[in-house]
Amino acid sequence: MTAVACLRVSLDANRTDIPVESLGPLVAKYTNAFLEVRWCWPRTYDLLTHYCYRLADPRTEELDTFELARLSDELELRLFGTAAADALTLLLFEGSEEAIREFSVLPDEGLTALMNGSRSLPDGGRLSRIAADGSLTRIPPGVVPRPPLTEAAPPPLEAVQGIYFPDRQMFVGDVVSCTPGDSELHVSVADGREHQPPDAVEFDNACLLSALRLFNRGGLKAPLYLPMSFSKLMRPTLRAGYAELLHVLPPSARAGLAAAIYDVPRVMSYQSLMAIQGALDDHVAAIDLQTADPCFEVLHLSPQAVRSVTFVLPDAGPEVRLAALRRFGGRAGEFRSRQIRTGATNIRTRKERLLARDLGVQFLTGPAICRLRAEPVGGRTWAFDNLPARDEDGDQNDSNSGLAARA
Repeated sequence: MTAVACLRVSLDANRTDIPVESLGPLVAKYTNAFLEVRWCWPRTYDLLTHYCYRLADPRTEELDTFELARLSDELELRLFGTAAADALTLLLFEGSEEAIREFSVLPDEGLTALMNGSRSLPDGGRLSRIAADGSLTRIPPGVVPRPPLTEAAPPPLEAVQGIYFPDRQMFVGDVVSCTPGDSELHVSVADGREHQPPDAVEFDNACLLSALRLFNRGGLKAPLYLPMSFSKLMRPTLRAGYAELLHVLPPSARAGLAAAIYDVPRVMSYQSLMAIQGALDDHVAAIDLQTADPCFEVLHLSPQAVRSVTFVLPDAGPEVRLAALRRFGGRAGEFRSRQIRTGATNIRTRKERLLARDLGVQFLTGPAICRLRAEPVGGRTWAFDNLPARDEDGDQNDSNSGLAARA
């Protein structure tokens, strides 16, 4: 009494900005992660192709398709940015082992032929679509099933925030952000504690997919900074997951990518840095460490160990924030001795912006530097007194409409 079937993910590649050559590895990564959590032992699964899995459950004669239906929702949100009900379909093929292997290697054209009845099913097998509620809808010859229309979940807000170089009055890059559709506040590693991601791994993965879409659109003039949680990177299994997802990006993207490692502690151990570099160096051209401690021990790092260290201003009163910024900026000599640049983020007011510039902090980010924007500003010159920002002390220069609603 063992139920065996082939699960196949069928999707419309024209509905996403993700390159076709990247879709297969992404589908496999997310399906693997889903099955690892949901399809628990003694049930088993085996990867047949990027889009197909052999599923087995020795305890029953029928697979639990209710659990599998959740996979459709997760894949739609990750790959398409919204729950587009007709963009992805989960198919279940039941038949002999030989028939399952034949079904798994069918090209898209062959699958279409099966679904419209112009081709027979392998070895008399049975093909069904898994509906949103987990029920199975048989696909008879000549009938092309359509998923039931469901209420679409709010799409996530994909955006960027410019990284500003005051000395040259120029944006030299953009930090990627992605806010869940049901979030009341926008999520960003540049805007303080209340805007930090509730689920770091989900946020980091979503930002990487956003970056992939931006690369696919073309026209980038400066690096994109990918947020990555330090505490998550320190876990070997999660670190391997980050590296696996980065492999999806084309090799040509490396020169235009940097990693913004957030939640970094005061002391970065040699082992921690080696682990991060080992996972990221093949995929990004630079690493920035973001720390909330103005006394970050930069002298523990070897020269040019990372591109930069960015200080995250505390969520506190104005005088406390300014004092912390002075403390960090006053250590410029230590950073120069290590040939590591300095940055400051969560800049909220004109006073903080001016003080950071006067202290010689080299890179600035935060709402008083650049608000969330739909398109990157990296590579553009911008006058220091007319930044696309919103200051908490009253200045309002943001000309980018539509992204301020969740601030």
